[in-house]
This record gives sequence, structure tokens and C-alpha cells, in this order.
Amino acid sequence: MFEDATNFFQVNTAHAVDVTNGLNGAINSPDPGMKLIAFVALGLCAVTIALIAYKLVFIRRDPVGVTTRWIFLIVFIILSPLIYFISFGIGVEKSKPVEFCNSCHVMNNHVEDMKDPDSEHIASLHYQYRWIADKQCYSCHSDYGLFGAVGAKYDGIMHILHYYVLGYTDELHIKGTYNNERCLFCHAPVLSYQDIEEHEEYAEEIESSEQSCFGMDCHVSPHPEEIKDIAPSGRSQ
Repeated sequence: MFEDATNFFQVNTAHAVDVTNGLNGAINSPDPGMKLIAFVALGLCAVTIALIAYKLVFIRRDPVGVTTRWIFLIVFIILSPLIYFISFGIGVEKSKPVEFCNSCHVMNNHVEDMKDPDSEHIASLHYQYRWIADKQCYSCHSDYGLFGAVGAKYDGIMHILHYYVLGYTDELHIKGTYNNERCLFCHAPVLSYQDIEEHEEYAEEIESSEQSCFGMDCHVSPHPEEIKDIAPSGRSQ
């Protein structure tokens, strides 16, 4: 049981450390604090279980005594919510690596193209040249700030719901309009971006996402528009 709990809370090394073939052994290093946070959560779980066991074994004849009320306060009001939020944070972090996205059948083509050294799509270039150091999918598909992370996780939950329950199609389309602020956050301060005349001429349209960064005479598509044959998913196509 203890081993199962450790595996649940410990950050998956296979996801946290991604050694990419064809990239000179480039490594995405895990967050050094995540393992400590995981063991803190595990320790709080152990304390919670110990308090409940103490109540059941040693003071079960005192259902409403002072000691019982203190135990209930610590277990249900303090420790349980704290463990929940820590576990939620660990879950969010474990859902950010590229390999987590690739664990869904429908994303295999996108990730395969992104890791292809010969691909010229924008997502692949950002991945190959490490313009985004790690968590490339999450970085480009979440807005900045607290609410951006919350929105990305909500969208991810909806994706999982469609993947396992509602069905999906292998041909993916982005929902709504892509937010150019995700690109501008990194590119706008760079002189090479500012030196391009079109960026200055259409600055307002680009900043409002009225003008996409892709298509027309601008950048190529982030992902391939045609999908390769992939194994049947057993769900709606």
C-alpha cells in the first residue's frame, strides 16, 4: 500500500525527463522541488491516517470529547484540504509534459511531426531548436497568468471527456481563435521581430488576434494539416 501511494504522488521520471532522439541528447530537466512536494503530500497522508487510527483504536469510546474534536478539526478541516490542493498541483504539473499529451491516440500525429527533425512546421521548429525549453504543448496552448493555467486545464479536462466518453475525430481543429499573446509574449520584445515592417504595420490586428500569425504570407501551420494513418481507436471517427 505504501509503495502504491509513493508511485501515485511521485513525479513520473519517464515523463519528467525526456531524452529526445536526434537532438544531441537534449534533456528536459524535472522541477527539482516536485519530488519534495510529493513526499510532503505523502507525509501529510500518513499523519492523517495515523490520527484516524488513533481515534478508532484508543479513544473510540469518546465520540464527542475534546480530543476527538481536535482530531476531526485537524484531519477534516486542515489536513484533508491541504492534501487535496497539493495533490491537485502535482497532477497539474504531471499533465504538462509533451508525453502526457501524446498519451492520447488522437495526438500521436501532432507529436510525431513535432519530434521529426525534417519537419518545417512551427511546433516542430520550436521543439527541435528548443525555442521553448520544455512542456512545449502546454506553453503554446495556455494563456499566461493564473487564469490562463486554469483555462488550459479546463480545456484539457474537456479533451479527456471527449476522448474517453463523447468521442472525437482524428482531424483536429483548434477551438475558437488562437490567442496571439502566446506568441507575442516571447517574440514581441525581440529586435528581429520588431524589425519586420509587416509586424509594425499590422500591430493592432496582431495584438488583438484579428490577424493570425499563420497562413497567408506569414508563418506556416503549427501542425500538419494532413494526418497519417493511425491505428483505429475504437471510438467515433
